[in-house]
Amino acid sequence: MKLNARELPQRLKQEGPPPALLLYGQEQGLAARQATLVRRAVLSVADEEMDAESHHGADLDVGRFLSGCNAFPFLAARRFVLLKEADQLAPPAREALLRYLKSPSKSSVLVVLAGPLEAKSPLRKAFEFHKLAWCVPCYPLEGRELVAWIRTTLREAGFSADDDAVLLLAERLEGDARNAESEMEKLSLFLGDRRRVALEDVYESVGGSGSQNGFTLAAAVFAGRVAPALTILDGLLEGGDEPLALLGLLTQRLRRLIQGASMLDKGDGPDAVATALQVFWKEKAEFFTQVRGWSSRRLASALLRCQEADRSLKSGGEPRRVMERLVMELARMARADPASGGAAGRDPPAPRRSPWP
Repeated sequence: MKLNARELPQRLKQEGPPPALLLYGQEQGLAARQATLVRRAVLSVADEEMDAESHHGADLDVGRFLSGCNAFPFLAARRFVLLKEADQLAPPAREALLRYLKSPSKSSVLVVLAGPLEAKSPLRKAFEFHKLAWCVPCYPLEGRELVAWIRTTLREAGFSADDDAVLLLAERLEGDARNAESEMEKLSLFLGDRRRVALEDVYESVGGSGSQNGFTLAAAVFAGRVAPALTILDGLLEGGDEPLALLGLLTQRLRRLIQGASMLDKGDGPDAVATALQVFWKEKAEFFTQVRGWSSRRLASALLRCQEADRSLKSGGEPRRVMERLVMELARMARADPASGGAAGRDPPAPRRSPWP
């Protein structure tokens, strides 16, 4: 069953969590927030240590994962099982998950997180057409939706706000909801005991430069802006962003470039590519400039570097050093390359055959 992200909180209150739920899309901050809502609907604070577990799709231990889904709860009414990075599941693991969904356990609530999924994705289709499971796309909020979300978030936190203050917040906080919430938390600390947000409060707290997030980091990296990318990375790490989550966004962006290059090589037009890969209209010019500016060789090399960084982070590598090195290398790859046709002031390269299907 497909649900709008705005519907989820009310459905949780009315019906309780389903046995399985997919949260997918570009807006991973919103997906993480929704996953937290589900977790709170399943478990109390006292239950979390005994009846909750988390898995990563890229290196999923299928046996342990299925055992966790089918286990009986210790203290809570149901267990909470979180599967992150489901779009990185190996084919055998994905098939195991799809088989589990045919008869999900009644003793657990499985929440699956994934990046953007194509309409024909087996995982997405399995959730969308499931009678019991929910499928919730998470896309960046813009315009009126973003304004409404800011008002609701402030109201839930006990604040009211002047109209011009909300509009300025919407302008400054475009992008990842997780980072927007962090900025609004700073705003609440700035206000102290005051419950009314005025325009000058937003200027003083959030400032005029706008927020940085994983998407602005990816934009700087794949535009070849080394120094700004490192500055953004430093701010995100200082602000508490998880290195693995930032790596996931960079890898996701890279995979989209690979898919876009492959589709263009096969003769698909830009509009068809943008629709299939869910490229938002604001991103189109930048996205296709980058697709045409990266050679197959550099795309393959960049993907290999992301995989190496992933292994290093998960094996105990120093997170800041790993991420700084990766960001620097990817941004340098994105600079103009006479051998392959760079994105900076050169004509797009001639059509080439991509090694990816």
